[in-house]
Amino acid sequence: MKKIRTVLLVDDSEATTFFNKTILSKTGYIDEILVAKNGLEALTIIKSGVVPDIIFLDINMPVMNGWEFLEEFKSLNNALENTIIVLMIGAPLSNEDKDKVLSFPQIKEFQGKMLSRIVMDDIMRKHYQEEFALLQS
Repeated sequence: MKKIRTVLLVDDSEATTFFNKTILSKTGYIDEILVAKNGLEALTIIKSGVVPDIIFLDINMPVMNGWEFLEEFKSLNNALENTIIVLMIGAPLSNEDKDKVLSFPQIKEFQGKMLSRIVMDDIMRKHYQEEFALLQS
């Protein structure tokens, strides 16, 4: 049974991270869940050689926010070109933010701040069809 190798949760809220990590662990889809409290920590993890399959990215964080992380992420090597980025949003995006999204093809979708089994099933179905089918059999 094939799984997602690595997921990177990037969020400064310990409560949100704890909840999301618990949900992700319970799905059985993921081998390793890494956590970063801001974009700078996330970049440090990635630059150490980790290639996450999915990055769940908060926008509003101290030190380096989600938009600043995305700018830096764009300049990293091609090994990351298949990484799926899911923006974690707590409120609807402003028109300015909607325009920003268009400049980052790595952003594949938006989700609320709190994940669920249904959300993960949907992500698996959309982005990992073969793996999802194997996990369901």
